[in-house]
Amino acid sequence: MIREPGDSLPSSTPRLRRARTLEEALMSGDGPGSAEPARRSPRFPCSRTFRSASTPAGRLLVVGCDVPGDGPPPSVAPDVVDRLDRADIVFAVAEAEPTVLFYAEAWRVERLDGVAARAGRRVVAWFAEHPGATAMLVDPGDPHHVTTVVTSLLPALRVESLAGPGLAPPRQYPLGRPTE
Repeated sequence: MIREPGDSLPSSTPRLRRARTLEEALMSGDGPGSAEPARRSPRFPCSRTFRSASTPAGRLLVVGCDVPGDGPPPSVAPDVVDRLDRADIVFAVAEAEPTVLFYAEAWRVERLDGVAARAGRRVVAWFAEHPGATAMLVDPGDPHHVTTVVTSLLPALRVESLAGPGLAPPRQYPLGRPTE
């Protein structure tokens, strides 16, 4: 049945009322979209993610570590602790593992032995499984023996050394050293 512009609707057909406000349109379903406004990605990435600055291969942050000893522990830069907190995994050379476990959850810490070739291959294998991720390498000695192996096996990986004191072991005696 074709209706002419002047024809009226049968009395059994309900007349639809057009929404007067945007709120009515969203509530009734008459509007162009859903009730939730479309969320856009933030203009600036969240400060808790490193992924915006990482390469497709990933990013490896290298930091030094003090081993518990006789002297008082140095202060730790808050930036180092924040970056450790944001890393997807923390690779710790055996001597640094107790200190790292003070700052990071155990499920994110992976212990490396002191052999540079094996440690470098393990880091590269992890980045092969997790492209674009961020990892941190904590080494009490010279970490460049491991990073040399890593960069030779995975040249696209972005390796950064963090300047500063690095991580320090926690104080065993918060009120100072005991006197005998």
